[in-house]
Amino acid sequence: MFGGRSSIGNNTVTENESGKETETNEDVEEHFIPDTQSLSQLREKYCIQCLELLGEYVEVLGPVLHEKGVDVCLALLQQNSKHREPSKVALLLPDVMKLICALAAHRKFAALFVDRGGMQKLLAVPRMAQTFFGLSSCLFTIGSLQVFMLYL
Repeated sequence: MFGGRSSIGNNTVTENESGKETETNEDVEEHFIPDTQSLSQLREKYCIQCLELLGEYVEVLGPVLHEKGVDVCLALLQQNSKHREPSKVALLLPDVMKLICALAAHRKFAALFVDRGGMQKLLAVPRMAQTFFGLSSCLFTIGSLQVFMLYL
């Protein structure tokens, strides 16, 4: 009697496992694998977002400055400000401005950013819905440091 129940249970498990395999195979067919350029853009976007989340921590400032983070932010800002199409602007520029805003909480980063023409590059950012929040956040963060308002 127990043997009959055991074999029925095994058949059920086998049927369930084969059902799961079928579902898994169907899911694989639905996935789209992006091309190399799309993957590199996503990698860049996620790296910027990661740095943005860590940017306000004091421990991050040293490595960012050592790796020329100010110059990288300025280059990203300039490179992505050239786009005028909303879809291309939305790709990286809002994240770049959030990164600058997070790092500008550190006086040293903000001083280097302003000294190297960062305010002019911020003011050159295209004005559209995708950039309003990041632009106003950057200007507010840098403007709230009283030392820089006298400089500007």
